[in-house]
Amino acid sequence: MERKFRYVWWVMLGFILILAVWKLFLPHGQNAVVQKSASNRELVVYVSGAVEKPGLVHLAPDARLDDALKQVRLSEDADLESMNPAEKLKDGQKITVPHKIVSSAAGLSTVDNPVQNGNNAKSNMLPGVNTAGLSTANSGTSGLVASSSSNNGKININTAGKEELDKLPGVGPALADRIIQYRTEHGAFVTPEDLQNVSGIGTKTYEKMAAQVTVSS
Repeated sequence: MERKFRYVWWVMLGFILILAVWKLFLPHGQNAVVQKSASNRELVVYVSGAVEKPGLVHLAPDARLDDALKQVRLSEDADLESMNPAEKLKDGQKITVPHKIVSSAAGLSTVDNPVQNGNNAKSNMLPGVNTAGLSTANSGTSGLVASSSSNNGKININTAGKEELDKLPGVGPALADRIIQYRTEHGAFVTPEDLQNVSGIGTKTYEKMAAQVTVSS
């Protein structure tokens, strides 16, 4: 009897030893499945805006923004200054590449310069002629150009440049760029309330600027 009991004891001890080795050294069960699924995981992001091939992009789990941009090919007018190529991406993320904003300052100086040059030329050709009238006319022309983006002290959000939009309450340089980008991609604003369609402008932000904006031509 004692011999039989000893035999059973050794069998149980061997089983426990085998079970411990199996749990400690061999990949098994759920852990193996989790490790396999983690290694095969990928990121899927959507890229649009100033790119040649907008759409879904499949990337590695540790991908950066630069990896996604390489696959969609940026267009010539893409503006990367406001983006961070080193940004880590998340699955399901939407990426909009902004277009370069063409400043309206160059157009204003082009309008003013011919008049100024004309004044100088007439002054040189006709000594003694009073050019006060010409200067007044020039000032009037500049006033017309300046008022193209404002109406009764209000800023016309359909024609205002970045500097004017930046003056609105709650609007900074980055938000001014987004207003211009939205206007470029979707066309002119129909009503001032349409500003709330721009990313970053909610109801409270719009209420701060409502009395200072217009869409009149």
